Amino acid sequence: MENFAIKKSVINNEVILEGIPASPGIITGPCFKYHEISLSPEPRIVTKSKLEFEIKRFRRGVKKTLQFLRKTIPDTSGSYSEQLTEILSLQQAFLEDEIFLKEIEDKIKNEHYDALYAIYAVFQKKKEHFLQQTNEYFRERAFDIQSLKRMLIKNILGKKIEIRLRKPSIVIADILSPSDTVKLHQQSVLGFATSTGGKNSHTAIVARALGVPAVVGLERITDLVQHGRVIALDGSHGRVIINPRKETIIKYQNQQKIHLHLEKELLRESSTVTTTKEGKRILIQANIEFEKELTNVKNVEADGIGLFRTEGIFINRETLPTEDEQFEVYSKIACEIYPQKCVIRTLDIGGDKIMPNLINVHEQNPYLGWRAIRFCLDHRDCFVSQIKAILRANLKGNIQILLPLISSLEEVFQVRELMKEARQILVNEGRSFGDGIQLGIMVELPSVVFLADVFAREVDFFSIGTNDLVQYDLAVDRGNEKVAYLYSHFHPSVIRMIKHTLDAGNSARIPVSMCGEMAGDPLAIPLLLAMGFECISASPAIIPEIKKIIREVDMGECQKLYNKVTELKTTKEVTALLQGFFKEKFRELEVL
Repeated sequence: MENFAIKKSVINNEVILEGIPASPGIITGPCFKYHEISLSPEPRIVTKSKLEFEIKRFRRGVKKTLQFLRKTIPDTSGSYSEQLTEILSLQQAFLEDEIFLKEIEDKIKNEHYDALYAIYAVFQKKKEHFLQQTNEYFRERAFDIQSLKRMLIKNILGKKIEIRLRKPSIVIADILSPSDTVKLHQQSVLGFATSTGGKNSHTAIVARALGVPAVVGLERITDLVQHGRVIALDGSHGRVIINPRKETIIKYQNQQKIHLHLEKELLRESSTVTTTKEGKRILIQANIEFEKELTNVKNVEADGIGLFRTEGIFINRETLPTEDEQFEVYSKIACEIYPQKCVIRTLDIGGDKIMPNLINVHEQNPYLGWRAIRFCLDHRDCFVSQIKAILRANLKGNIQILLPLISSLEEVFQVRELMKEARQILVNEGRSFGDGIQLGIMVELPSVVFLADVFAREVDFFSIGTNDLVQYDLAVDRGNEKVAYLYSHFHPSVIRMIKHTLDAGNSARIPVSMCGEMAGDPLAIPLLLAMGFECISASPAIIPEIKKIIREVDMGECQKLYNKVTELKTTKEVTALLQGFFKEKFRELEVL
């Protein structure tokens, strides 16, 4: 199966690129080619005559960074937590340490590296030294070193690294990290189109959360389109048209109007209670990552927040967020959504969610490496700070904690011990907090599925994360466009694992929901209802469509469909059956 195809019409010179639909919507507009300036400079040797210039360049950067730190530290004292002041003071101490500065200068003098690479190399060595320490406090300081390095390199470059959009544009890039996506969305972004990525990469998920049309896996798009040229982007069907004719632009603009009209109608209907034709109540919760998404959650009248990804608080920062900063966000979300539940997932970084300011460790296989709960348990101070912030925000009692990428019971037991520690610290500090908080786990790994009955006796609830479950079950990198055709939550093995997990949870009488992308796939909804799900969580943008589907099906036809699915042996057969059912039942929704 081809993942990339170009059709070029000789008559009208239109180039049609078929990629992977990542976020629905149709848009036309000028494109903006985005290239992030690297803060991991390559080794560059300079001539002997330039060495003095590089040393002066380095010293100017140090002076500028010290001026910032000396000005900022007094402002943080008393206004922010002592932890932030301590971090900034440590960074200042490094830049006032002549022995440390001489080490960088010697790198320039003796090895003839330019200032940028000399800084990078010495700071990396220093960071790795801290990471190897047995003391948790010193290991945490590695990230302060990383932050200082980036700050210093930025100041030496002497200009802002963030590229600004001058007008509303469709962003074209080879790759966009989650933080890139968020930074650019804060400007006037109409849509995203990238050469790499898969439908369930974290960047695609962020684009859907932000309601921005996106197509990924377009391979050579940055070579084929010129900066400023008008293109048409169809995020619903994974299509980008370069050099569109006037008639094509009008056609896409008309399709966009139809799309927006249908979305408006679905939003209007979304206010009604979600039940099947028989009256069976189904809870539809929202997945969010950013505080400003609360408006969308309320607009679609979701039944609470089934997944709050806390990574959004950590990205685009030079330092770790303080406990108080996290508390403010968690508290606001919990209060605004009350009395409905707010499920907060602890920090899940690693894999495709690399945050250079916090974690920049090269791994040959990051998806199988140091990520999510593994990272947090190795950084106890940072993790306890997050747990404390969540507990403090739970004064109304509607928050639940969700742990990502759990693979063993030992990890659950370690977290429970850290929660006890966090509670005791809060008591000692005289801070108020909401106790009795429920602890759940993401079911994302086969090891948890096969021991689901055991885990169900140790936690309060399950939330099935199909994105990683599919990845680890099928050994398919969910962000790799080369193998995107193999990645599907409709694989018979995945469907069996989901049903097994649901049955284990029901037997133990604990709630089981789904927050992965499968829960936001309209084709999957009748299947999930037949399996027995009574609560699913999806991006706010797709919730009105999901609600409509649920209101128009009855459990009898869903069960018949599921029975047929269980008899099929291939992903292709399952997908074809579900597509046929959807086309017959919901033809008017196909435009989405």
